[in-house]
Amino acid sequence: MMNELLGRKTTMKIKHINDGTQIEPNTVFLNRPNSSAVLEDGVFRTREYQSNDNLPHLPIDTFFASLPPRNMAHTAAVILSGSGSDGTRGTQAVHNSGGAVIAQSPSEADFPSMPKALITAGNADHILKAADMPSAIAQIFEQGRRVQLNLGGERQDTAKEILRLLEEQHNIDFTPYKADNVVRRIERRQHLRGLKSMDAYLQQMHENTSVIDELYQDLLIGVTHFFRDPQAMILLRKMVIEPLVANATPDKPLRIWVPGCASGQEAYTIAMLVAETIRESQATCQFRIIATDVHKRSLDIASAGVYTTDAIQNIPEELRHRYFQNSGDNWTVSHDLRQRIIFSIHNALTDPPFLDLVSFRNVLIYFKDEAQIRVLAMFLFGLKSEGYLFLGPSESLGQHSDDFTVIESRWRLFQKKSTRSRHLNPALLSSTVGRRVNRPYQDLIEPVPARKRNSMLQDVSETRSRETLMRSYDLLLKQYAPSSILITSDGSVLSWFGTASAFIDTMNNMAEWTVEGVIHPDLQFVINVGIQKLRSGELESLSRKVSVDMGTNHRQTCVLTLEALEMSLTPQLMLVRIQLEEDPDEQPRAAESLEVSTTTSEDTALLARRIRELERDLKLTEETLQHVTERLEASGEELQASNEELQASNEELQASNEELQASNEELHAVNEELVSLSTEHERKIELYTALNSETDYLLKALGIGVIVVDADLRILRFSTLVASAFEMEAHDVRRNLRIIGPRLDFVDLPALTAQVIENNEIALVSGAQDGTNYAIEVHPMQTDMVGGEMPSAVLIFKSLPAA
Repeated sequence: MMNELLGRKTTMKIKHINDGTQIEPNTVFLNRPNSSAVLEDGVFRTREYQSNDNLPHLPIDTFFASLPPRNMAHTAAVILSGSGSDGTRGTQAVHNSGGAVIAQSPSEADFPSMPKALITAGNADHILKAADMPSAIAQIFEQGRRVQLNLGGERQDTAKEILRLLEEQHNIDFTPYKADNVVRRIERRQHLRGLKSMDAYLQQMHENTSVIDELYQDLLIGVTHFFRDPQAMILLRKMVIEPLVANATPDKPLRIWVPGCASGQEAYTIAMLVAETIRESQATCQFRIIATDVHKRSLDIASAGVYTTDAIQNIPEELRHRYFQNSGDNWTVSHDLRQRIIFSIHNALTDPPFLDLVSFRNVLIYFKDEAQIRVLAMFLFGLKSEGYLFLGPSESLGQHSDDFTVIESRWRLFQKKSTRSRHLNPALLSSTVGRRVNRPYQDLIEPVPARKRNSMLQDVSETRSRETLMRSYDLLLKQYAPSSILITSDGSVLSWFGTASAFIDTMNNMAEWTVEGVIHPDLQFVINVGIQKLRSGELESLSRKVSVDMGTNHRQTCVLTLEALEMSLTPQLMLVRIQLEEDPDEQPRAAESLEVSTTTSEDTALLARRIRELERDLKLTEETLQHVTERLEASGEELQASNEELQASNEELQASNEELQASNEELHAVNEELVSLSTEHERKIELYTALNSETDYLLKALGIGVIVVDADLRILRFSTLVASAFEMEAHDVRRNLRIIGPRLDFVDLPALTAQVIENNEIALVSGAQDGTNYAIEVHPMQTDMVGGEMPSAVLIFKSLPAA
């Protein structure tokens, strides 16, 4: 009946949605009961709900989620009065894609649950009364801005100070982020604390650091889902993952980067796609996913790998049982899949690693143009030759379009062109290195001026010259620097030069860059002696002759010269020079008068002393661990007792749950009966409507008019001919016959009707009125009214003139 209700309030066309219906201007579209509707290329697509669909049905979320492929600059989602939270998730998709989201003020809404849920989620750009919405939407479409930034004078200084406090406490610069998002989040936190001005909010931030933490968490909250955009994920597997797996080798694992991973759902989704591809193709390759974000709380959730049943609904059932373990209402990522992913705090505006695939979906939309250019340039640098880049459906490459080949335009899947250079422009990183608390806030809300863009181009030109110079330095080091390894006093390998690379093994990508991890085993003893002397401050220069097994029954004799470089640093640095014995061109320096010898007893004694120290430390550690173990055993007994109590409580809860399930089944049965009853009522309403129309037509054909009144002479209904003859209108129903009834000269109609109702006898009168002869019959009758049987009457008018 919604079309009839709305038809009384608007002159626009009202249509029910059918599959294939085209959208039209100035039209209200209504979805049909028990069905969902989505919008595809300007055409509605409908689907009836099935018995196995998840409950509850959320048609508003479904429809809003289908809107992002549209031009979101001219799209607005409005949530009005309603119960529940339907629409909250859908508006998140609209909001993230650049569309405007408006919520009705909860104080005005009769049912404030829906607008409140939207506001709490932080998706609302405006909170307005219904009467103010049309002008606000028109202004948004005209100006192209979802939020008006009215920051001037003192207000601008206040916002600048808020950003400075954020960067000072969390060391994250928010100026590359779009101004609309940043300002809206600041104002949202201000309103949630019940403050009327930004100055008052700033004062609270100075008094309480937790207020800064709240804003920090709010600014970096990410929205992600498992198998978000399922069609895009199917395309990613077919066009990218399957070719990468087919071309991979066991000694060269695939590496995938998911920056801005939020709570990890997309990283796990891609991991499942890769694992499934490897399993089905029976490939022997390995893969590693690096998932990063600057939001530590989200990373904690991702690292735990525990999600609710609602969160994993989009995962196909087969994958859900293969890669997750169920524990009550939660699902935990399997150990094998979790081991494939490394979660780490990382800012996407810093150097990326070299990777096969970068999935950076729905994050660029939060950055300004300058930051977008910077991030894409680093992705271009970090991707391997012919690597892949996966963006969100509303994001683009901008000026880097020529650097990539389009694999699929709708889902923004690109492949790096192998002919493009991979040199990273350091100028693009300059604004993200170090602290930038003194940057003016207007840089956040104003576009980059032309002169600044010209300066950036000049920086790029200068950087190219610096890159050429750095490559020249590399060539000089390779040709003239001695073969050597740079090591710290804690055993970390920093770098190596020349032929020293022959003694370094970096084939294992998972190995740590330590002496034991990457340096040839035959060299480790002498180097460890040097590290021990370096730690004790006794190392000046040490030379030893070592025989190294190079494989294939070949041994290479070389002289290791160890020198302390800088003792004031922490940790200290040591240079290990390697001189091959058969190399006549490289002789020890004249200043080095120390005798070159093989391993001495002094070296053995030194390491033996170090071993004794380590054994002493180990014994102390064992005693400490024993004490800790005893305490843990005592705690374990307490936990066991608590566990037994929890098990008893769990049994009670399970019994309660079974009762609730039984009640739920009963409610489902009642709901089905109500649905059947509702269907029957609709059928009867249609029948009564048809019957009423037929009756009215019959009375017209017979030339008879009818008025029905109750015992108090209030008009209950009247026919069309009576309305035409005596100028009665629809709003006259429930009004008294004495006030609005026909005025006849030959009879007092209200008095005659009251007499008939009182005496319960039929009355007949006739006469002429304005040249028309009327025969009027007043019949007493009984009609069902609320509260029981009440006497009433029906007035029959004959010989009425045609309308």
